[in-house]
Amino acid sequence: MSLRRVPIHDVSSLDDVLDLVVASGPDARGGPVLIFDADNTLAPQGAPRDEFASLVNGAIDRFEALPNVARVIVLSNGPERGVSRMISRGNKPWTTRRRLGLDTGASIIVVGDQILTDGILAWRFGGMFIHLVFDKEREAARQAALRAIGRFVTTLLFRRKP
Repeated sequence: MSLRRVPIHDVSSLDDVLDLVVASGPDARGGPVLIFDADNTLAPQGAPRDEFASLVNGAIDRFEALPNVARVIVLSNGPERGVSRMISRGNKPWTTRRRLGLDTGASIIVVGDQILTDGILAWRFGGMFIHLVFDKEREAARQAALRAIGRFVTTLLFRRKP
């Protein structure tokens, strides 16, 4: 038995994410639902509350404005930090389509920095995973270690896109 493998793209900026989302265009069911990780994807982990809220809300507005995007969801496994449009304590990667209010046929794109949480969520939902790592040199040791461990599951669950 082989595992179903879903597409993965490695990018280094939200502009790269935007380009991929625009290029994906709408499918037969309409546009994709974008699920973003908040920490280290839309805002630096440990950012002050006001900066965090500003960055996350700005990203939500930017991607919701795209005509081919059905919906934008922002998830964090951390606490609520002044962003009413974010789902805190999101239980990634084990959250469900039902909890997120997603139809079973919805096309999903998950954007995040960690394969073990964000990537596995994309895999569980049968969606595309956009692996966004801004700055490998300055990330916290714990984040780098988790990303290194995640590389082991990449070849099992994902197929690299050029």
